[in-house]
Amino acid sequence: MPNFVLPVIGGLIAALVCVLLVRALRLRPKKTAPHAAERAPVDAACALDRFGQMLRLATVWPRAGEIDEAPFAAFLPLLQKLYPSLFEVLETQRINQYGLLLRWPGTDPEAQPVVLMAHYDVVSADAAQWAHPPFCGEVIGDEIWGRGAMDTKCIIAALLEAAQALQKEGFRPARDLFFSFTNNEETGGDTTPAIVDWLEKNGVRPWFVLDEGGAVVHAPAFGVDQDFAMVGVSEKGVVDLRLTVHGQPGHSSTPRATDAPAQLMQAIRKASAVRYPARLNGATRAMLQQVASYAPFGLRLVFGNLWLFSPLVKAIMKKGGETNAMLRTTAALTMLQGSDAINIIPPAASAGFSVRVAPWDSTRAVLRRISDAVGDTAQVSFDYKFEPSPVSAYDSDAFALLARVIDAAYPQVPAVPYVMTGGTDSKHFTRICPNVYRFAGFRFTDAERAAMHGNDERLQTQSYLDGIGFYYQLLRQIN
Repeated sequence: MPNFVLPVIGGLIAALVCVLLVRALRLRPKKTAPHAAERAPVDAACALDRFGQMLRLATVWPRAGEIDEAPFAAFLPLLQKLYPSLFEVLETQRINQYGLLLRWPGTDPEAQPVVLMAHYDVVSADAAQWAHPPFCGEVIGDEIWGRGAMDTKCIIAALLEAAQALQKEGFRPARDLFFSFTNNEETGGDTTPAIVDWLEKNGVRPWFVLDEGGAVVHAPAFGVDQDFAMVGVSEKGVVDLRLTVHGQPGHSSTPRATDAPAQLMQAIRKASAVRYPARLNGATRAMLQQVASYAPFGLRLVFGNLWLFSPLVKAIMKKGGETNAMLRTTAALTMLQGSDAINIIPPAASAGFSVRVAPWDSTRAVLRRISDAVGDTAQVSFDYKFEPSPVSAYDSDAFALLARVIDAAYPQVPAVPYVMTGGTDSKHFTRICPNVYRFAGFRFTDAERAAMHGNDERLQTQSYLDGIGFYYQLLRQIN
């Protein structure tokens, strides 16, 4: 080996180490000056009482079966009763009978409007599985209980509390503010699309749209001991996919390999074996780097040099359900249908997959992959599909505004972009607005997030009051 080879190799290694260290050292958090959280001037007890009254309306909009419309018919009159002075200035438009589009006229007709969204329908609740009645709307200890406490009557209540407080102070928005409250978000209903149609027909092109989605959470990735405000800048697409197999019905005493359930098992194995490529790009990369900037030096060394360590990071993220879903399209087997009796071989059997499509993927590509994998083993169809949402800019003035408002309400909590793995109605707004963000202005614990569609949904009372402060600052700073 020539004498110059080892010094050259050593020099290259030293240069590499320098690059790694410099990039890690540059990965520093952008902290704001310390200050107290800015609160809204509201009476806490009265605000909680008004919120509880909303929670007591059992606004369940089922996917199938009879709808109890009485709670939906009562919702707008309740809001008008709870916030009488605010509704003196709000223009109220009903969409699809129970959808509510409220306009607070701005003073500057040239300023682009803003749309703030939520839904007041909730998923059903089995009272036998709850520690307290699911529609009690009561403050118990330091929590307020009820279906919808987090998803998402909290947004409606906090937003209206903030707006009424400002209106009583003589505040007038510079730009039109639209409050879009829908009645069938949980079932993917047609009210929000109709609201978007109405806005488009009337020439409304929002500056930005804000819906539910992320929140202030603790340690969202890699155990970094810090609160972060996770702001969704995109959301995955959806394919409700079905595999169906037809066969010869008969008695269970004479089974055959060609029976529909037996064939369906093969199709499920083939569909489940489809692998979707993992990618660390765009908002996910930005999220990881921002979170890692608050981490010990070892993590900063890795995340500051994703050009080198991305295979390692992806390998680690694949091991967790939530982090794996950030990287790729996922397909979850959720439904199986066959015979109504255990001793009968059915003429058909089917399986349902809930597919969440990453922003760089497409519903067409997903259907093609699964169809190619399953072959003629089963018929592949879909009940519903929607493409992934475009990624809204996280270097825009609108995102910067959200970051400032978050810091005002939650000091030293950074706004971090991410791709939502769940779905919201905000996806319908992307055709009239490039800046669509998904953030509920509250602090949610892991336990509260887990109960969102489960049992014992509740929200800490202080989290709710802090959320009023967030929307109070948002409405003020939009000017």
